[in-house]
Amino acid sequence: MPSRKLPQDRGFTLIEVMIAMTLVALMVVTTVMGVRSLAKSDLRSTASRMAGTIRYLFDRASTTGKVHRLVLDFDNGKFWAESSGDAFVFAAGKETEETRQKDAEKLAKEEEAKREAEEKEKFFGSSVIPSRYMPKPFVPTRAKFQATGEMVVRPVTLKSSVILADIYSPRLLAPLDSGKGYLYFFPLGMTEAAVIHLADKKRESFYSLLVHPLTGRVLVKSGLVEANTTEQVDDTGKVVAQ
Repeated sequence: MPSRKLPQDRGFTLIEVMIAMTLVALMVVTTVMGVRSLAKSDLRSTASRMAGTIRYLFDRASTTGKVHRLVLDFDNGKFWAESSGDAFVFAAGKETEETRQKDAEKLAKEEEAKREAEEKEKFFGSSVIPSRYMPKPFVPTRAKFQATGEMVVRPVTLKSSVILADIYSPRLLAPLDSGKGYLYFFPLGMTEAAVIHLADKKRESFYSLLVHPLTGRVLVKSGLVEANTTEQVDDTGKVVAQ
């Protein structure tokens, strides 16, 4: 009886391999595009939310008579609102990393001196501390800011696909991209002219928030709008005569 031949294993043809590679490539491209689209959506929604917060704080400062500020925490990817009923003015000159460091050191010394004075008064009693009655040089009271606690502007933690890139306002010598940055709002209906940049993790996509100082209007633009650090411009980018 004749023997039966077993079918031989058939390999992939070149066309089949090319089709498979094409399908894999399409799946990869679709996945990447989907991730980028999601990141762009997160970026856009974050920019809109921050713009709404800025407009709210501008109005809130006018109605409450308190100084408000938007806090940008670059290192932890958060932003929130604070307010103060104390008088507040900007320090003279441009703010730099050196001036911020000196201010932090000065604040630490003030807090330490205050703590020591409170401990002495608690231990000895206020009536036996002669320095309490000695004349002292006038030192302006430092404004104390606290979180507003309002649900409308509760702290926001950015999604993992979004980062705070930087902030620039005329009081800064250069854009700030680390530590904490602030945008202030004053009771008489004024804020700082500022440019805030949000970006994706790879800094490939950007949203720019342009803040008008007199109206509190926020112009949100897709893309990177560079801050003009040498000339004074309005919110349309037109140079204003100085």
